[in-house]
Amino acid sequence: MSRTSTETSILEVPERDTLVDEVTLHTCLRNCMGTKDMAAGCCTLGDRDYIIGPIPDAQALLDRLSALWKRKVPYKEVFIDYAEGRALFPKKSQWQRKECFPALRVNTKDKVLGCMFLTDCNLCSIHEIRSVTCANYSCTYLKDITDRL
Repeated sequence: MSRTSTETSILEVPERDTLVDEVTLHTCLRNCMGTKDMAAGCCTLGDRDYIIGPIPDAQALLDRLSALWKRKVPYKEVFIDYAEGRALFPKKSQWQRKECFPALRVNTKDKVLGCMFLTDCNLCSIHEIRSVTCANYSCTYLKDITDRL
């Protein structure tokens, strides 16, 4: 026998969207992909065969960045195209597929190969205006958790 939900007007119960945001933030910064103390896996390549792309709203993102930074942001500053990506990561099969581009530029000077917008605190520096690819992304581990909320 199951019980029905409690009347929540007497309690401060967060809305589902708020709860999902909080669980997502905690999981992504402290338990990414189910690995304790790992963070921002979807924003880093590391040694995985992974790409942060395709970015279907590339021009719209450039427009939002240009407005935010108060200057015209060139495509090459933010995105890696197919030819460049193939050459950068010749042993990663995802980077050999045209349909995965454009991809967000990664910091090739850092061994974790983090997205150019990833801060040292593992937060997205453009979270409010991020691409639809990033906004819609949810790893299998996180999706399993949030689907239960």
